[in-house]
Amino acid sequence: MYNPLKFYAGEAIKTINDRAKEVLSFLYPAVTISEDTGELVVEADMPGFDKKDIKVKLDRNALVIQGNRKLEQKNTVILNQRPESIFKRVSLPYDVDPGADLTAKYLNGVLTVRVPVKGVKTVKVD
Repeated sequence: MYNPLKFYAGEAIKTINDRAKEVLSFLYPAVTISEDTGELVVEADMPGFDKKDIKVKLDRNALVIQGNRKLEQKNTVILNQRPESIFKRVSLPYDVDPGADLTAKYLNGVLTVRVPVKGVKTVKVD
């Protein structure tokens, strides 16, 4: 028997789920920025992504992190809030040398990007 209340409740849940995925794709990944001897260290939690599917670029004083993945579902999915693609633009708090070499490492689901800061020099104390 057709139950309109159950049908509309199911449709509402699907809509909420779709909107949650959209919001998560902008909020995700969680990012921590710290400073370490003249470099900014940006750490982003990205479990489930493959390093070949992650792109990092410097755009003026912002770091852009992009990732795409295919989620294969074997069973009927009731709820899925894991984003298949992400786009995160992180404004950096200091001026960055555009010609500086960035380094990025992806280990155990954490992306670590080291960005040299413009005009900051570390001095070795003897």
